[in-house]
Amino acid sequence: MASDIRAAGLIYGQMAHHLDHVGPFCALIEIPLIVTEEEIASLARKYYPGLEVIYWDYIQVPHNLVQQFDTIFSSMPRPLFEDVFFLPMKLARKEISTVWLPHGNSDKGHASIFMEGLQHDHYALVYGKKMIDFLQEKKAFQQLKSCITIGNFRYTYYLKNKAFYDALAEQLLPFDKKVILYAPTWKDKENSTSFYEACSILIDNLPEQYHLVIKLHPNLNDLETDRIFYRYENAPRVLFLKDWPPIYPLLNKAAIYIGDMSSIGYDFLTFNRPMFFLNQNNRDLLHDRGLFLHQAGVSLTPEEYPQIYTIIEEEDKEHLSAIRQEIYSYTFG
Repeated sequence: MASDIRAAGLIYGQMAHHLDHVGPFCALIEIPLIVTEEEIASLARKYYPGLEVIYWDYIQVPHNLVQQFDTIFSSMPRPLFEDVFFLPMKLARKEISTVWLPHGNSDKGHASIFMEGLQHDHYALVYGKKMIDFLQEKKAFQQLKSCITIGNFRYTYYLKNKAFYDALAEQLLPFDKKVILYAPTWKDKENSTSFYEACSILIDNLPEQYHLVIKLHPNLNDLETDRIFYRYENAPRVLFLKDWPPIYPLLNKAAIYIGDMSSIGYDFLTFNRPMFFLNQNNRDLLHDRGLFLHQAGVSLTPEEYPQIYTIIEEEDKEHLSAIRQEIYSYTFG
């Protein structure tokens, strides 16, 4: 890091799902990433080439960060940052600037408070126009002093380190069968996840020609998730991924995507391949803005889950290609 920049990324607390966002960003602009969990530090060092990782525990980080840095890039809204660093800043008579960095581009938050937490931020990075429109809708845009569009920087980072990541993915998935990636989100306030109802159906009905990779969200960590995992951990042609943060090596290998409300669906638009969405709560496809991405693929209700592989085989693989390209441009510019 250049001595006159004094900037760093920050993942405070057990926010492992922030790593594949803040980590690549820090590596690309050559600033260190500060973390407060040893497990996240280990994952960061293992999976993100060129990233300098600083591990400080919860006692060290308030003083050290304020003393050593001036600007922090984080997925924490400003009020949460001040909860931790307000007193150290006052004692040091120093104001730390924070720049909000998005950790994904899901459609969650239309029906609950989500982006409203950014109403006190002054600096933000966004992927593209879609996120700007969402911030404006949530009245979290007009107060920004600076908002910079950065596009799909995570894909840029993947391409920069493609040989490294593709070698890892090949070790993980060393077979010729078509890969279906199932990436459910967690059980948030909108009850967004399809995992508890759909996972067993997807595994029990998996055809011979496919390999199913299940990318578990870090917040899917309850007893029911463990029950499903231990029931199926040795199922043929099924792979559960728990501690694998980088998503683009998996997306590159996947022929088909199955999701619900996870932002990974927007990442998969990069490859313009078939997408299938599990509409767990039977929401209205025509009028619910929280299902915006579902138009890029085929949306299934819970009653249709058992027929998903038949639907996959019968689906015209090309007719939604133009829609996916259009949504990608709107999302990432």
